[in-house]
Amino acid sequence: MSKMKKIWKAILLCLVLFIALPAGSRTAEAASKPSKPTLSKAANVTDGVQITWKQVSGATGYYVLRKTTSGSYKRIASVSGGDTVTYIDTKAKAGKTYQYTVRAYNDSGTSGYRAGLTITRLTTPVITGISSTCNSVTLSWTAVSGAASYKIYRKVGTGGSWSLYKKVKSTVTSCTDSSAEPGTRYAYKVIACKSPYKSAGATKACKTRTGSTVENVDALYAIEADVKLTGSGTGYHAKLVAATATCAISFGIQFDNHAVAPYTGKAAFLIENVVTTSTGGQYYSRTGLSSVNQTYHLMLTVSEGGVCDVYVNYEKVGSTTNASLAKVIKNGQPIYLRVEGSARVNGDSVNATFSNIRIKEKGSVVETPVISIVYLTGEGITSTASAGESPDKIVVSGTLSGLADNQDWDSAADIVSGIIQYY
Repeated sequence: MSKMKKIWKAILLCLVLFIALPAGSRTAEAASKPSKPTLSKAANVTDGVQITWKQVSGATGYYVLRKTTSGSYKRIASVSGGDTVTYIDTKAKAGKTYQYTVRAYNDSGTSGYRAGLTITRLTTPVITGISSTCNSVTLSWTAVSGAASYKIYRKVGTGGSWSLYKKVKSTVTSCTDSSAEPGTRYAYKVIACKSPYKSAGATKACKTRTGSTVENVDALYAIEADVKLTGSGTGYHAKLVAATATCAISFGIQFDNHAVAPYTGKAAFLIENVVTTSTGGQYYSRTGLSSVNQTYHLMLTVSEGGVCDVYVNYEKVGSTTNASLAKVIKNGQPIYLRVEGSARVNGDSVNATFSNIRIKEKGSVVETPVISIVYLTGEGITSTASAGESPDKIVVSGTLSGLADNQDWDSAADIVSGIIQYY
């Protein structure tokens, strides 16, 4: 046989053998269904629960399946495209726990599926408020269904990195950062957690104020707070006080229908200088009109020589001198720092709120001021504070009763108030 004939005979033999093979064997690779996808991650995002998996060779799409802890898998989505490997379940309900898995498919069939990934749907907290003083930032947010706790992260400046600032229980939806520095930008991120799951983070930023605080005033004693006054009737006030056994100085917000013009029936920032309690010697001065139901940052300071300065929203607005306080300081006797809420006559109501209270004593800032005594001298007046506590907020409120018909807060000053004293 010639060489050419041998070649043709071999070709014909191969062709016969190929035709004789089953069709499925000739196209085995093209006809095989895809393998099971490998799941990568289930994570809470702003819009829902995001599922991610690895691409499967030969797949033309994927089915996403979901079940609750007590149910069976149901298909919730069909994802077309073999290279699309993520899906967001926007219908996942807040607080519910789900298990997700994925099946790959092509023209030849659908793969099996691997063990699912479990996750609790935690929606992203909504930051409802952020406010700052010179040395603090207060953040509040909405509660998240299913959360067991919240983590608050902080970033300083525009180029800083996130670091965990505080972790709080799920019942807490606000946080005050008292370590802030004046004139500094801070960003905060709140994440809802239910170990090992967590929500996407909600972020908010603000810049702390600059101005006078207990840290940077040259004073022996100082007390500052965010103060808000509401009430009803003829008169009510909220004050910061520096007191001794024989004299006192106070500064705050006072509404008084009997005040001198132009303050009659209006709220004003009032300095009360009690030169001596034994004789009742005292005088008043006002630094300007204020408003009820509005929060102001107030500060009262006492320096050597009995010089007392007062501040509204970190700016100095007035000054006075109390000679009796000067003697107390010279003799090394104690000065007690207080917050006070009072009403004028029977039937008048007061609601005095003090928050972010900070004090300086004998020239040093007290990092955690602790209440020593609560005086509820006015019948009907109550307080949220208790001795031994260091609360972020104190409320003195109530409707005054128990005075004689001819008594008011001038003639019976010792029985019209709720007083919270530090040290």
